[in-house]
Amino acid sequence: MARTGLTKSQVRACRDRLLAEGRYPSVDALRQALGDTGSKSTIHRLLKELAGEDAGAGTDAGLNREDTARSLHDIVEQLADRLHDDARQRIRRLEAAHAQALREKESELAALRAAIARLEARVEASRGGSRAISPFSMMAACARSEVFDVDSMRPPALKCL
Repeated sequence: MARTGLTKSQVRACRDRLLAEGRYPSVDALRQALGDTGSKSTIHRLLKELAGEDAGAGTDAGLNREDTARSLHDIVEQLADRLHDDARQRIRRLEAAHAQALREKESELAALRAAIARLEARVEASRGGSRAISPFSMMAACARSEVFDVDSMRPPALKCL
């Protein structure tokens, strides 16, 4: 069975519908609106014929300056909305990641503060309550060479005590 193909009236109706929606009637847009039928070369040829007819009728290829400005304005607004939405989503993701990292650092800081308090209490107990020597000068005076295990917060026994 032979195919009838696209007619100029189908392309005209589709083009007019796209223009009414504020969309540019490109060959791809027309082909998609027609249900992905017709070859691009046929659609292009029919569009050129329609443009020639419209130009001959004095309608400036079916578009006037106001229609073009309105279409461009709509496209720019849609693009701006999409960009703003994308930016908002990215900011929300970054804020969530930042908040999670901050919570982790706060937890780590609390653990370190607790470890410092335990170490200070140990130093205080080993000095017998005298605050004349700091924990650091005490370690320096003992010429301590062991490495402090920060992960487990259990210092090796002091050799000079």
